[in-house]
Amino acid sequence: EALPIRNADINLSKSRGVKRMKKSWPALLLSIVLVMGAVLSGCSSDSPNRSGSRSADNDAEGGSQHNAENSQDGDGSNAAAAGKKYGGVLRIITTQDVQNIGDPVAIRSISDNMISGTALETLGRYDENGDLRPFLAESWDLDPDAKTITIKLRRGIQFHDGTDFDAEAVRWNLETFRLAKKPQFNETDTKSVETLDDYTVRITLNTWDIAIMETIGTIFMASPTAIREKGAEWVNEHPVGTGPFVFESWDKSVSVKYRKNENYWQEGKPYLDGVEWKIISDSSTADAALQAKEADMYYSTSARTAKLLERDYEVVKFEAALGSAGPALYPDGGNPDSPWANVKVRQALQYAVDRQALVDTIALGYGIPTNQYAIPGSRFYSDNVKSTYDPDKAKRLLAEAGYAEGFHTVINTPNNPDNVQMYTAVQAMLAQIGIQSEINVVDGAKNQEMTGPNGSWEGLMGYVMRIDNDPPFNMIRNLSSMGTNTRKVAFVEEFDQKLLESRSAPTLDAKAEATRQLQEMAFEQYALAVPLYVSYSTTVKEKYVKDDGIHKTWMIFWTPENAWLDK
Repeated sequence: EALPIRNADINLSKSRGVKRMKKSWPALLLSIVLVMGAVLSGCSSDSPNRSGSRSADNDAEGGSQHNAENSQDGDGSNAAAAGKKYGGVLRIITTQDVQNIGDPVAIRSISDNMISGTALETLGRYDENGDLRPFLAESWDLDPDAKTITIKLRRGIQFHDGTDFDAEAVRWNLETFRLAKKPQFNETDTKSVETLDDYTVRITLNTWDIAIMETIGTIFMASPTAIREKGAEWVNEHPVGTGPFVFESWDKSVSVKYRKNENYWQEGKPYLDGVEWKIISDSSTADAALQAKEADMYYSTSARTAKLLERDYEVVKFEAALGSAGPALYPDGGNPDSPWANVKVRQALQYAVDRQALVDTIALGYGIPTNQYAIPGSRFYSDNVKSTYDPDKAKRLLAEAGYAEGFHTVINTPNNPDNVQMYTAVQAMLAQIGIQSEINVVDGAKNQEMTGPNGSWEGLMGYVMRIDNDPPFNMIRNLSSMGTNTRKVAFVEEFDQKLLESRSAPTLDAKAEATRQLQEMAFEQYALAVPLYVSYSTTVKEKYVKDDGIHKTWMIFWTPENAWLDK
């Protein structure tokens, strides 16, 4: 579950552009990358990114209302006049296997969300400014004084099984999610979900949270009838939504197929006859499949694949990075016997890592270096987090902490080529300040166990961070005693309290100020974790694939109803 930064607030290439971290010893890093690339060229899979679904940017001062904009192209004749064509099956490669595609409560990863979104839809959708706008909803009104959110729904929509999409269906979906003990929109923060009439739903909060619409608006809507009659487990493998495509089959770890919804609520859509998601876990095999014309698109590629294929294909680069993930190091600061329990040692780590060098060599330029849960130039970025590459300062901090001679540690990382290369480079950087380390490579399941609610590790954990327009939410999950991820980091009572206070900010300006203070506490004062950079996600596709909406608004959303093939 993550939020995007509005790209109206960032300028990645102009005057408020990315701050370049101090760069040095490129020859050493390049040699590491070349050696590791040769060793790992046969390894499989791009690193998995995880995300949920949340975002909105509503001004809560005095309440706010968002109305649906016309998202339809009209009927088929208008489509033809616009040069759009009907027919064909869009074949999309993804390297991340899918686990949950029908039960909204269970859907978690980026791959789960993208594939589910072929059949399931949400109350809201992002525009290209990163703002959440009504979609299945007609409008919504936020009232911070009354602590209510009132949602009016579009009429005339049905789920694939013929169930009406109405207030009771939405209430049922929201209430099921609310009782699922999620970090946000749960029994603690929400008092009730009720229907006011056949097409109006009201949510009453216990405590006002300006960001909660960002969760509510992007929960997938599934047919209550299907779940009641066949159970959540069946629906999780047979999605029943309101979307432009109807589920056809799921061959586990091979493909998920959908066919055209002939009764879709947007007149004249969809254009395609179907969509097939092809699951190919090995990235080299995926590259070859695209080049052999076995697919039309390769979703969320590695930087290596984008560079390899950019001459012959269209490479869509998600420069806004809304909802994108990036790597970060999480020290076991919560272990009193670990050197990382000392705040000065953690601060030394902040200065030991050359982030720009990692972007240039590991991410091949497809990334933004950052030292906090925000991108430089965005509203939530704090200039008071000073750490840039400075090995001399890192050594001084180690000496002040009593580790002038350094120490030994472990760097834990998932077993994919990009991560192993990156943390091999980090290993060399730490050696420059006297910290000797070994790399512990684990499979994806073990990594999720170690970073999960009951997990632990020794030394440093290579894990993800997410950049979005609700950094405190991600801090709660990863850096607080209230969270569910990375449970071995140091917990600070003062930081926990500040996090809780930030959730009730009455306006976006107040929230932004509180968030900048949290960035300073988390990454300057206490150095709870060490963000490295945010990845630009890339998708490689044939030039005849049009209007798919991938990498246009947010990481886990696309517009399958608008996609068409110009061939």
